[in-house]
Amino acid sequence: MLKKRCREQPAIDVQLVEIYEDLANVDENIRLKAAQALLTNFVTDGKSTGEQLNEIVRRLLRGLCSGRKAARLGFSVVLTELLTELLSPSGRDVAGFQNVLELIDTLMKQSQVSGNASGQEERDHEFGRLFGAESIIKSGILIQPNTEVEAWSNILEIVYDLAKKKPWLREECGFILFQSIHILKGKDLKYAQLIIDELLAKGLSKTPQGVAIWIGIQAEFPSIDLPHGVWHHEDPLTRKESSRLAKILMEAPATTSSHNIPESETTAKGAWTTKLQFAWDMILVELLDVQPQGLQKNTKPSKRIKFGKFWEECIDNTLFAASSSEERKYSGFLLFQQMVPTVPVQLLPDIFSKNLMRCLTNQLASPERYLHRAAERSVKAILARARSNPNTRAPILRALLDPVNGDINFDKISKTKTVETLTSLVNNPVFEQVVEIYEHFILRPGADDEKAASSRRQSAADQLVSGVRSIQHHPTKEVLAKSDCLVNIRRILALLAKCAYFDVDSIQDDRGISPSPKISQASREMFRTRISSCLSSLVAKPIGEPSYVAYELVCNIYGREENADHPNAVLNADDNVRSVLKKAWQTLRKIHCQSSLNPDEEARFFRALELLYSLTILQVHNEEADAVGILIELNRSFKPLLHKKKRPQDSATLIEILLSFIAKPSQLFRRLAQQVFTACASELDDTALQSMIEILETKEGLSGQSQIFDREDETEPASSASDAEEVDPAKIRSRSSSPEEESDEGSSNTDAADSSEDGDELAVLNAKLAHVVGTRPGNEDLDAEDNSSSDEEMTDEKMFELNGSLENIFREQKKVTSKKSEKKDARENIVNFKCRVLDLLEIYVKQEHGNGLGLSLSLPILTLVRTTTSPLVSRKACDVMREYARLCKGDGVPRIEDTESVFGLLEAVHVEALEEGSNAHASACSQASLLLVRILVAHDRECLRRVVKIYGTTQESALFDSSCKVKTSFFTDWLNWCTSARK
Repeated sequence: MLKKRCREQPAIDVQLVEIYEDLANVDENIRLKAAQALLTNFVTDGKSTGEQLNEIVRRLLRGLCSGRKAARLGFSVVLTELLTELLSPSGRDVAGFQNVLELIDTLMKQSQVSGNASGQEERDHEFGRLFGAESIIKSGILIQPNTEVEAWSNILEIVYDLAKKKPWLREECGFILFQSIHILKGKDLKYAQLIIDELLAKGLSKTPQGVAIWIGIQAEFPSIDLPHGVWHHEDPLTRKESSRLAKILMEAPATTSSHNIPESETTAKGAWTTKLQFAWDMILVELLDVQPQGLQKNTKPSKRIKFGKFWEECIDNTLFAASSSEERKYSGFLLFQQMVPTVPVQLLPDIFSKNLMRCLTNQLASPERYLHRAAERSVKAILARARSNPNTRAPILRALLDPVNGDINFDKISKTKTVETLTSLVNNPVFEQVVEIYEHFILRPGADDEKAASSRRQSAADQLVSGVRSIQHHPTKEVLAKSDCLVNIRRILALLAKCAYFDVDSIQDDRGISPSPKISQASREMFRTRISSCLSSLVAKPIGEPSYVAYELVCNIYGREENADHPNAVLNADDNVRSVLKKAWQTLRKIHCQSSLNPDEEARFFRALELLYSLTILQVHNEEADAVGILIELNRSFKPLLHKKKRPQDSATLIEILLSFIAKPSQLFRRLAQQVFTACASELDDTALQSMIEILETKEGLSGQSQIFDREDETEPASSASDAEEVDPAKIRSRSSSPEEESDEGSSNTDAADSSEDGDELAVLNAKLAHVVGTRPGNEDLDAEDNSSSDEEMTDEKMFELNGSLENIFREQKKVTSKKSEKKDARENIVNFKCRVLDLLEIYVKQEHGNGLGLSLSLPILTLVRTTTSPLVSRKACDVMREYARLCKGDGVPRIEDTESVFGLLEAVHVEALEEGSNAHASACSQASLLLVRILVAHDRECLRRVVKIYGTTQESALFDSSCKVKTSFFTDWLNWCTSARK
């Protein structure tokens, strides 16, 4: 029996060892289970003696000094619960268990460092002592009625001594004491008074932790008698303490107190960490007037510093100062990221301070910057707040674009899309505030220099255009209803129109803001360009009817002109022009009514005319030279609409107007022309098509440019590089690798001719120079014998004469070069114009391929493929012919009445096929020929006999006529069609 009893004691020890091992486990669930097992089996069961419990407490205190795994976390939790269970008034009384004072002595003994301990062991014991003190404080046994105040004083001394002697532990010590304030709630003031007294006695009142503890006690115990002379009005947050508070929070060396209060001589931190001091949270929350951690609201002194002023002095001018270290700036970014989600909306602008914004943009500008990732996280915090709270979007946008602290070019400088994203997030009615923000920045850009002001206004206008495009590209179901999108777009266009077409300098803005400096004419032109960009984007990707948007814009301009309360229009027009505008406005209103009342097919026609009229009226306000003439033609052509008669049939005039639009270097008018042409394609007659064919037959040079654009006396080019879709034909030629384009002889001949001209011009120039200088050109001068120096024989008079001759030669050469450049520009203009006409013809064949009128396009397109010197034009023409042939099959074949005209066209196509051309030309001729064959066969299959004879004649010419250059593929396609026709 004795042997069995000896085995019972070790069994308990083994169980405790396993529990202690689990208490140090990194898994929190395992630690909690071990803590529960210890408390259940050895504390609450009532079987353990006081001696055994003392040993458990000693073992737990010793375990707190271990740096193994998560020992301190597990052991401190168990110790707190054990002390609460045994020493609280409601706890179990165990004979022989130590009291509170004895417990503190045990803590000191178990955390005592031996003389030969290493530095790591010393740090472990210091941490153990701190964790033990924290467990004792959290257990609440120090403030029980039966506990002496001496125990509370002893534990405070332990914590304060650690804070003073070990700077790297000071923040943890301060946080433990700050949390104890909440435990003291409702208790005797003597405990809080001891915290303050010890704080002053240890000289830690002017540390970040001391400030937080002082404010916490002041808030929780309003009636406490705080020592005088430490802070002005016993409050560290008064305005007079702002400079000293900034130094304390930066943990700069403290100065000697003027009130003979001992100051800390160890205010420096042990090492910099990426974690913010908890004092920042306490101070910022207190200034924001928000309740933290259950603390009571204290009556704030009237002289307490405001949040904005505190941010400026203690954060912006210290952490984000130009001379601040990267570590302090990083801390500043952490504070900013912490405050963005919580700061009230009315205080949001305060945290976007000047130095912070400068540092933010600098760090965002390059990934190589040291704090680039911290700045990126700050931007993410900004956007997250904007997404979660719509009311913050406008204040954030205003803060980022503010000319004092921020910059209107924030996205450009920071190389982000922050402003663009914010603009896309804004919805009604907040979007109206955004427009007002941009209006304010346009009127008051924050720059006295006119050039700088114009640049900032342009940036604001560009962002408004981006706002229109972002509204378009976001799904309306997720962001805005379609009606809201249109309302926001109209607001943007109204603002741009106000600055573009009206004199806002003479009258103050509706909100009492006058522009400074004045809006220049160049800025007005810029605003007009941005309006065109918005409308072009809306025409390309409409979210509603772009004609309605353009109509609303014209209505806005007309309403401002008629309203005496708004600024005067800057349009310098005589009475005749204003009369034309008035008639156009009346016609436009009629068209708008018709577009709303008519069925869909009719409404599409009237919406196209509505868009055409609206943009032409805008062109008049833009003071375009030919806009008034176009408006007169429109009024004349569509006058029947005023009397509600049938749709006009004068399609030739309409086509001439559309051709004048696509000749402009503007995507807007090209898209406008395509949209109107799409709506009016069914109304075109032979005269209208011939107008377009004439463009295709024009020579690609100066003569063709003069013929089309009437450029004999003008020098302005018909198109420019502003058109995003225009391409340099020479570049296209160099990139072309297909056999069709490589075999374009016209292009090769042109290049060879240009090269030959360059060589001839160089030879002429050399000959002239040799004649004037008196040398032989080329190698002849190298073989000539010159026994005397020409420089020695030439007098000053001859030198001056020679100089004048050389100037004349180079002046003439410059004219030759200018003429050559003019020819090149003219060719590119014609090429671009032809490409745009082909785009219209492609729309026509897609919509009206069943109309026999379109057959007249076949031969001019084939001729264009062969004669053009541009691979781009050739490819586009082939695409039109291919699309036409593809659509004219089955039910899509045009119905004809006269076969003779079709046979004549077929014979002309075969004659064209006999001409020498590229593979692309041969393919297009074959497609056109088979298209005409299908049309004839659909009319009468007997027509096929005559078709066979025509093909036979062409094949005979290919066999016996050496001048015939028809390709073999022409007959191969015919035979393949015959095979399919038999089936």
